[in-house]
Amino acid sequence: MKSQEKLQDNNNKRNIKRAAKISYLLKINGFKQIDIANDLKISTVAVSRSFYGLSKISKVDNWLKEKLGI
Repeated sequence: MKSQEKLQDNNNKRNIKRAAKISYLLKINGFKQIDIANDLKISTVAVSRSFYGLSKISKVDNWLKEKLGI
């Protein structure tokens, strides 16, 4: 595997772990992605993309920090 492919693979794994952690914390705190989307007036797709690191949405990061402490 080339170093660039390894780097991409590691980023993908890190993003999946981040999304799983966020999903777990949402669940134990009684939230859903739709709650974030409604609070921020964005789509659930945008929220999901932010969780998986496919887009950087500071509003979502700030919401997670405020509500979940992450």
